[in-house]
Amino acid sequence: MTLNFEIALKDTDFREGTGISNLDGRLWEEVGKDVGRFFGDEALVKARVGIEARYLIALSEVKVIRKFSNKEKSDLLLLHQKITPKVYKNLRVIESKVRHDVTTIIQILKNLLAREKTLTDIINHGWVHWALSSEDVDNLARGILITNFVREMYLPSLTILLKEIVNLSQKTKDVVILGKTHLQTAIPTTMGKEIALFGIRLAENYQKIKKLKLRGKLTGEIGNLSAHKSAYPNVDWKKFSFDFVSSLGLEPNLFTTQVESKAKLIELFTLLQNINSILIDLSQDMRLYIGFNWLSQEVKKTEVGSSGMPQKVNPIDFENSHGNALFSNWILEGLTRQLPLSWLQRDLVDKTIQRNLGLPFGYSLIALISTVKGVSRVKANEEAIKESLEEDWGTLAEAFQTLLRTEGLGNAYETLKELTRGRKIVKKDIEKWIEMLDAKQEIKEKLSKISPESYIGYAMENCKEMIKQILLVLSPKTSI
Repeated sequence: MTLNFEIALKDTDFREGTGISNLDGRLWEEVGKDVGRFFGDEALVKARVGIEARYLIALSEVKVIRKFSNKEKSDLLLLHQKITPKVYKNLRVIESKVRHDVTTIIQILKNLLAREKTLTDIINHGWVHWALSSEDVDNLARGILITNFVREMYLPSLTILLKEIVNLSQKTKDVVILGKTHLQTAIPTTMGKEIALFGIRLAENYQKIKKLKLRGKLTGEIGNLSAHKSAYPNVDWKKFSFDFVSSLGLEPNLFTTQVESKAKLIELFTLLQNINSILIDLSQDMRLYIGFNWLSQEVKKTEVGSSGMPQKVNPIDFENSHGNALFSNWILEGLTRQLPLSWLQRDLVDKTIQRNLGLPFGYSLIALISTVKGVSRVKANEEAIKESLEEDWGTLAEAFQTLLRTEGLGNAYETLKELTRGRKIVKKDIEKWIEMLDAKQEIKEKLSKISPESYIGYAMENCKEMIKQILLVLSPKTSI
């Protein structure tokens, strides 16, 4: 018996239910369409047309081709806007026959220019895509689209998360919790400080991304501007390349093969991986705090935590963040290994890979959005936290043995080890131990003043300073 659970072929029109990833399926409305705007093929086509049009203007400005009127310049600058869904669909029909995407773009570009009657001489003379390689256009188009996505979608979402972290850190800056190493009781700290740590780590990467400028190249078929120099040897084509790439908001790279080496893109991937790893770390700790009952989650009546256990309020936002950040990192790690490589001066392995760049960026964005949801829905359960502190005064063993050794009691560590190791002790046990201790009364009084709430070092000061630094990073005055 065959169980035909798959979608019938007649129903496979593209929609959320037929998308093969979360980005173009279930999460299309929430996130996917904001990623598709920058990484969909239609976006790449529009960017290519925009690059080609601006290249014509640049050639005119160095007097290689005739001077354009103001209207012609305006028409060229807006030419990419004429790539409508209908035009794109027609482009795909042409490409299926030609089997070369940029050659198809050239044909579409000529068709668009032909509508502007005064520009037909540019077409007839052969200036469209003159002396360019496909990669000259593609690398610039992708660089701009990635830059725009990071600026318009990714960094604003990271900004929202940093503000939520600051908000939670401020609310919990005075909340003392049991610090844990190896998941075992260590010494006290504050929840605000521990949460702010994630914020300061994210803010450091935020700054680096904001300052990072992707590179672009216009250097011809093999990196030497050979066609340009051969045709017009008196033009400074290296300066032309530098100025043109700079005008697009990218950092010019004049030393390339047919492909730009992608060092800055790999740097961006590494920063995204860092942020994803921090989100994974944050998500794990928040789920532990929820599991310890130190954090309470907002309960919404319309939501369900389990199909069989009605009491459940699962930390699903942090779990979603963890999963999507992990998935993004898997892809980014592969891209980091492969994209800097090319056989001699060019092969096309990277081209098909780069058509999927929306995936790691998209899943990174989902991870940010999910973390924001999770952080915004938790608050400290101070009663439960207080109980956990009172349940184990062994957390002060370091404090006691350090003070005793400071006073000259060299065997203090061994004494505390015998009292506390592998055991839970309460305040009364400590009071009894202090009373029986063979030490001066003034030392006993010092020991008696130590409590979980007081033994937190610079935790509160560190929390305030980290919050201050995070807010400084987010200040418009520090924007790049």
